[in-house]
Amino acid sequence: MASSTVSDAFAQETGNVLTDSVTYVGLPLWTSQTISTPLTVTYAFLTTPLLPGDAEVTFDNFAPLNATQQSAVRLIYGTSQSLTGLTFLETADTLGADIVFGNADIPDSATMALTFFDYSLSYKADGSIASLDIKDYVYFDNVEFGDVMANPVPGSLGYETILHEAGHTLGLDDTAYTQTLPHLLDNTDFTVMSYNETDTYKANFSVLDMAALHTLYADSGTIRDFGLTPVLSWPGTTAPPPGGMLAVA
Repeated sequence: MASSTVSDAFAQETGNVLTDSVTYVGLPLWTSQTISTPLTVTYAFLTTPLLPGDAEVTFDNFAPLNATQQSAVRLIYGTSQSLTGLTFLETADTLGADIVFGNADIPDSATMALTFFDYSLSYKADGSIASLDIKDYVYFDNVEFGDVMANPVPGSLGYETILHEAGHTLGLDDTAYTQTLPHLLDNTDFTVMSYNETDTYKANFSVLDMAALHTLYADSGTIRDFGLTPVLSWPGTTAPPPGGMLAVA
Protein backbone atom coordinates (compact mmCIF):
# COMPACT_ATOMS: atom_id res chain seq x y z
CA MET A 1 0.00 0.00 0.00
CA ALA A 2 2.42 2.64 -1.16
CA SER A 3 1.55 6.23 -0.40
CA SER A 4 0.94 8.56 -3.32
CA THR A 5 3.02 11.39 -1.86
CA VAL A 6 6.09 11.68 0.32
CA SER A 7 4.19 13.75 2.90
CA ASP A 8 1.59 10.98 3.27
CA ALA A 9 4.29 8.38 3.81
CA PHE A 10 6.14 10.15 6.62
CA ALA A 11 5.02 11.36 10.03
CA GLN A 12 4.15 15.05 9.93
CA GLU A 13 3.71 17.81 12.49
CA THR A 14 0.05 18.51 13.24
CA GLY A 15 0.36 21.77 15.15
CA ASN A 16 -0.62 20.08 18.43
CA VAL A 17 2.49 20.56 20.56
CA LEU A 18 1.52 17.72 22.90
CA THR A 19 1.39 14.97 20.28
CA ASP A 20 4.08 16.56 18.08
CA SER A 21 6.42 16.48 21.10
CA VAL A 22 6.44 12.68 21.08
CA THR A 23 6.24 12.15 17.30
CA TYR A 24 9.30 11.30 15.23
CA VAL A 25 8.57 13.83 12.47
CA GLY A 26 9.88 12.58 9.13
CA LEU A 27 9.81 8.90 10.06
CA PRO A 28 8.23 6.60 7.44
CA LEU A 29 4.99 5.04 8.63
CA TRP A 30 4.20 1.33 8.43
CA THR A 31 0.84 2.00 6.81
CA SER A 32 2.64 3.39 3.77
CA GLN A 33 4.92 0.41 3.27
CA THR A 34 4.39 -1.76 0.19
CA ILE A 35 4.17 -5.32 1.50
CA SER A 36 1.89 -8.26 0.75
CA THR A 37 -0.36 -7.52 3.72
CA PRO A 38 -0.08 -3.75 4.18
CA LEU A 39 -1.32 -3.50 7.75
CA THR A 40 0.82 -6.37 9.07
CA VAL A 41 4.20 -5.57 10.62
CA THR A 42 6.52 -8.51 11.21
CA TYR A 43 9.15 -8.80 13.93
CA ALA A 44 11.88 -11.37 14.60
CA PHE A 45 14.45 -12.26 17.23
CA LEU A 46 17.98 -12.30 15.88
CA THR A 47 20.20 -15.37 16.22
CA THR A 48 23.19 -13.64 14.62
CA PRO A 49 24.15 -9.94 14.56
CA LEU A 50 22.46 -7.72 11.98
CA LEU A 51 22.71 -3.96 11.51
CA PRO A 52 21.92 -1.49 8.71
CA GLY A 53 24.58 -1.42 6.02
CA ASP A 54 25.40 2.21 6.77
CA ALA A 55 25.52 1.82 10.56
CA GLU A 56 28.40 3.78 12.07
CA VAL A 57 28.76 1.53 15.10
CA THR A 58 29.70 -2.09 15.60
CA PHE A 59 28.47 -4.23 18.48
CA ASP A 60 30.38 -6.80 20.50
CA ASN A 61 29.01 -9.50 22.79
CA PHE A 62 25.95 -10.25 20.64
CA ALA A 63 23.36 -12.58 22.16
CA PRO A 64 19.79 -13.52 21.22
CA LEU A 65 16.94 -12.31 23.41
CA ASN A 66 16.13 -14.61 26.32
CA ALA A 67 12.66 -15.99 26.94
CA THR A 68 11.59 -13.16 29.26
CA GLN A 69 12.75 -10.51 26.80
CA GLN A 70 10.90 -12.21 23.96
CA SER A 71 7.74 -12.39 26.07
CA ALA A 72 8.00 -8.65 26.79
CA VAL A 73 8.26 -7.81 23.08
CA ARG A 74 5.29 -10.06 22.25
CA LEU A 75 3.17 -8.51 24.98
CA ILE A 76 3.98 -4.93 23.99
CA TYR A 77 3.21 -5.47 20.33
CA GLY A 78 0.11 -7.45 21.20
CA THR A 79 -1.27 -4.55 23.22
CA SER A 80 -0.16 -2.06 20.55
CA GLN A 81 -2.50 -3.54 17.95
CA SER A 82 -5.57 -1.78 19.37
CA LEU A 83 -3.66 1.53 19.53
CA THR A 84 -2.50 1.50 15.92
CA GLY A 85 -4.79 -0.77 13.90
CA LEU A 86 -1.68 -2.66 12.81
CA THR A 87 -1.28 -6.42 13.11
CA PHE A 88 2.07 -7.51 14.57
CA LEU A 89 3.24 -10.93 13.50
CA GLU A 90 6.29 -12.80 14.82
CA THR A 91 8.43 -14.50 12.19
CA ALA A 92 11.63 -16.53 12.11
CA ASP A 93 12.72 -14.73 8.93
CA THR A 94 15.19 -12.22 10.38
CA LEU A 95 16.25 -10.92 6.98
CA GLY A 96 12.70 -10.33 5.81
CA ALA A 97 11.23 -9.09 9.10
CA ASP A 98 10.26 -5.43 9.46
CA ILE A 99 11.67 -5.19 13.00
CA VAL A 100 14.46 -7.28 14.53
CA PHE A 101 15.70 -7.55 18.13
CA GLY A 102 19.01 -8.53 19.68
CA ASN A 103 21.30 -8.05 22.68
CA ALA A 104 24.79 -6.58 22.50
CA ASP A 105 27.31 -4.40 24.28
CA ILE A 106 26.21 -0.91 23.22
CA PRO A 107 29.38 1.24 22.99
CA ASP A 108 27.92 4.17 24.93
CA SER A 109 28.08 2.95 28.54
CA ALA A 110 25.12 5.17 29.51
CA THR A 111 22.76 3.74 26.87
CA MET A 112 20.38 0.94 27.79
CA ALA A 113 18.96 0.31 24.32
CA LEU A 114 19.10 1.60 20.76
CA THR A 115 16.81 1.55 17.74
CA PHE A 116 18.14 2.02 14.20
CA PHE A 117 15.96 2.90 11.22
CA ASP A 118 16.62 1.93 7.62
CA TYR A 119 14.35 2.50 4.64
CA SER A 120 14.42 2.75 0.87
CA LEU A 121 12.10 4.55 -1.51
CA SER A 122 11.34 3.99 -5.16
CA TYR A 123 9.33 6.37 -7.31
CA LYS A 124 7.00 6.19 -10.28
CA ALA A 125 7.54 8.30 -13.39
CA ASP A 126 5.08 10.94 -12.10
CA GLY A 127 7.08 11.36 -8.90
CA SER A 128 4.69 9.49 -6.62
CA ILE A 129 5.97 6.69 -4.41
CA ALA A 130 6.03 3.23 -5.95
CA SER A 131 7.33 1.42 -2.87
CA LEU A 132 8.59 2.13 0.62
CA ASP A 133 10.55 -0.56 2.41
CA ILE A 134 11.29 -0.07 6.11
CA LYS A 135 13.39 -2.05 8.59
CA ASP A 136 14.08 -1.34 12.26
CA TYR A 137 16.91 -2.81 14.35
CA VAL A 138 16.48 -2.81 18.14
CA TYR A 139 19.32 -3.70 20.52
CA PHE A 140 19.35 -4.02 24.31
CA ASP A 141 22.60 -3.52 26.21
CA ASN A 142 23.81 -6.73 27.88
CA VAL A 143 26.93 -5.44 29.65
CA GLU A 144 26.48 -2.25 31.71
CA PHE A 145 22.71 -2.81 31.85
CA GLY A 146 22.75 -6.57 31.47
CA ASP A 147 21.04 -7.27 34.80
CA VAL A 148 18.30 -4.69 34.21
CA MET A 149 17.52 -5.82 30.67
CA ALA A 150 17.74 -9.57 31.36
CA ASN A 151 14.50 -9.74 33.35
CA PRO A 152 12.06 -7.20 31.83
CA VAL A 153 8.83 -8.12 33.59
CA PRO A 154 5.96 -5.59 33.44
CA GLY A 155 6.49 -2.85 36.00
CA SER A 156 10.30 -3.02 35.81
CA LEU A 157 12.79 -0.58 34.31
CA GLY A 158 13.77 -3.21 31.76
CA TYR A 159 10.18 -3.58 30.55
CA GLU A 160 9.68 0.18 30.39
CA THR A 161 12.88 0.42 28.34
CA ILE A 162 11.59 -2.14 25.83
CA LEU A 163 8.28 -0.25 25.73
CA HIS A 164 10.25 2.94 24.97
CA GLU A 165 12.12 1.25 22.10
CA ALA A 166 8.90 -0.25 20.74
CA GLY A 167 7.57 3.31 20.74
CA HIS A 168 10.41 4.29 18.44
CA THR A 169 9.49 1.48 16.04
CA LEU A 170 5.93 2.85 15.94
CA GLY A 171 6.97 6.42 15.17
CA LEU A 172 7.48 8.01 18.60
CA ASP A 173 10.47 10.19 19.50
CA ASP A 174 12.36 11.10 22.67
CA THR A 175 11.11 14.28 24.30
CA ALA A 176 14.75 15.12 25.07
CA TYR A 177 15.31 15.45 21.32
CA THR A 178 12.10 17.23 20.33
CA GLN A 179 12.45 19.62 23.32
CA THR A 180 8.96 21.02 22.82
CA LEU A 181 6.94 19.37 25.59
CA PRO A 182 6.00 21.61 28.54
CA HIS A 183 8.21 20.75 31.54
CA LEU A 184 5.25 19.78 33.72
CA LEU A 185 4.32 17.03 31.26
CA ASP A 186 7.84 15.86 30.40
CA ASN A 187 7.90 12.71 32.53
CA THR A 188 6.93 9.07 32.19
CA ASP A 189 3.50 9.61 33.76
CA PHE A 190 2.58 11.34 30.50
CA THR A 191 4.93 9.67 28.00
CA VAL A 192 7.32 6.72 28.16
CA MET A 193 9.40 8.61 25.60
CA SER A 194 10.58 10.96 28.37
CA TYR A 195 13.88 10.37 30.18
CA ASN A 196 12.38 11.82 33.37
CA GLU A 197 11.25 8.92 35.51
CA THR A 198 8.43 9.13 38.06
CA ASP A 199 7.96 6.84 41.03
CA THR A 200 6.64 3.86 39.05
CA TYR A 201 8.00 2.12 35.97
CA LYS A 202 5.38 1.91 33.25
CA ALA A 203 3.92 -1.27 31.79
CA ASN A 204 1.84 0.51 29.14
CA PHE A 205 2.12 3.51 26.87
CA SER A 206 1.17 6.72 28.66
CA VAL A 207 -1.55 9.16 27.59
CA LEU A 208 0.57 11.30 25.23
CA ASP A 209 1.99 8.19 23.58
CA MET A 210 -1.49 6.82 22.94
CA ALA A 211 -2.68 10.15 21.59
CA ALA A 212 0.29 10.35 19.20
CA LEU A 213 -0.25 6.78 18.01
CA HIS A 214 -3.89 7.57 17.31
CA THR A 215 -2.79 10.64 15.37
CA LEU A 216 -0.26 8.66 13.32
CA TYR A 217 -2.38 5.62 12.55
CA ALA A 218 -6.06 6.11 13.37
CA ASP A 219 -7.06 9.73 12.99
CA SER A 220 -6.27 9.68 9.27
CA GLY A 221 -9.36 7.51 8.86
CA THR A 222 -7.45 5.00 6.76
CA ILE A 223 -7.85 2.15 9.24
CA ARG A 224 -10.91 2.24 11.49
CA ASP A 225 -12.77 4.26 14.09
CA PHE A 226 -11.27 3.78 17.56
CA GLY A 227 -14.15 5.29 19.50
CA LEU A 228 -11.87 7.89 21.11
CA THR A 229 -12.72 9.43 24.46
CA PRO A 230 -11.53 13.02 25.00
CA VAL A 231 -9.26 13.87 27.92
CA LEU A 232 -10.81 16.98 29.42
CA SER A 233 -8.13 17.84 31.97
CA TRP A 234 -4.69 16.78 33.14
CA PRO A 235 -4.05 15.54 36.69
CA GLY A 236 -2.29 18.32 38.57
CA THR A 237 -2.27 20.70 35.61
CA THR A 238 -4.54 23.06 33.76
CA ALA A 239 -6.55 21.76 30.84
CA PRO A 240 -4.94 21.71 27.37
CA PRO A 241 -5.60 24.87 25.34
CA PRO A 242 -8.41 24.94 22.76
CA GLY A 243 -7.43 22.83 19.77
CA GLY A 244 -5.01 20.84 21.91
CA MET A 245 -7.45 18.27 23.27
CA LEU A 246 -6.11 14.74 23.39
CA ALA A 247 -7.95 11.46 23.13
CA VAL A 248 -7.46 8.02 24.58
CA ALA A 249 -9.12 4.70 24.00
